[in-house]
Amino acid sequence: MKATIKAPPVGRIAITQIIILLIAVVALSPVDVTAAYSILIGGLIQIGPHAYFSRLAFRYIGARQAPEILRAIQKGEAGKLLLTVVMFGLAFSFVKPIYLPGLFLSYGVMIIVQWFCAAKVVNHR
Repeated sequence: MKATIKAPPVGRIAITQIIILLIAVVALSPVDVTAAYSILIGGLIQIGPHAYFSRLAFRYIGARQAPEILRAIQKGEAGKLLLTVVMFGLAFSFVKPIYLPGLFLSYGVMIIVQWFCAAKVVNHR
């Protein structure tokens, strides 16, 4: 028996975020290279772990898969948190100089872009 509910297109959300991030980085590069790569790093710190979470969380479909879905969400959220902490730690340790306002601003903006894209997907269905 085939599931009647399809998985949401969460991959498109990450692609949209990457496109917006790259446009911002390319536009800012001629003005300030340090801010541009700091913005790129901050955006990738948000996009990467969330893409990992989405991949795990939406791997299973259907009511019969509920226990697996719950485990995947828990595992995905733990992994997302760990990846985020590690990526911030690596950025702070190895990227010199880094423009912290740009790093954190792009991280936050990518979260907001994610919310709008997810709302669009939900409303479209």
